[in-house]
Amino acid sequence: MKCYNDTSANYADERIDELSKKHFDSLLLKEFASVNKDKGLCADFGCGPGQTTKFLFDHGVKDIIGIDVSSGMIDVAQRYFPQIKFETGDILEVSYASNYFGSVLAFYAIVHFTYDQVRIAFSEVNRVLKEKGHFLFSFHVGNEIVHFDRAGDVDVDIDLFLFSTEQIIELLHETGFRIIDALERHPYEDVEWATKRAYILTEKK
Repeated sequence: MKCYNDTSANYADERIDELSKKHFDSLLLKEFASVNKDKGLCADFGCGPGQTTKFLFDHGVKDIIGIDVSSGMIDVAQRYFPQIKFETGDILEVSYASNYFGSVLAFYAIVHFTYDQVRIAFSEVNRVLKEKGHFLFSFHVGNEIVHFDRAGDVDVDIDLFLFSTEQIIELLHETGFRIIDALERHPYEDVEWATKRAYILTEKK
């Protein structure tokens, strides 16, 4: 995605340490790591500059790969964290075989998708997950589409979709997942864009 290639360096500068300011996110990721560290390869889709991938790696998930559609983001992630494997890839068309991954993380990886594209992404994640594999992801909660034409000093042209948690849960049921937890939180003041956030932990049926 061009806008992420163009903004990858600045994006990394802003986000690389963000989890130190997000207590709830850190708690969820620590629990996810604890449960999944010995269950096979973990894929972090939409990994960006690699901050969530590195967090899981530091908490015991050594068998992990960060995947992002932006080659610029992957280049930055590999420079920051050379001990971790990163590669370009598309959650809408995953190149791996069925039943390949032990677990999948996707923090804000669906935020530029329509509901139809989200359904495709969930179907692909379900396909590549092993049976009973965990899928944890997050998104912005709402019922609107927000357009951005600037990201810092860079001109961009991108839409960000806010989703209904109830509709996302319906799509998960339709694509073969069992809901373990579905949680929402209010934004951290002066830390992030001021939207309500949702986190859903699921399991492949």
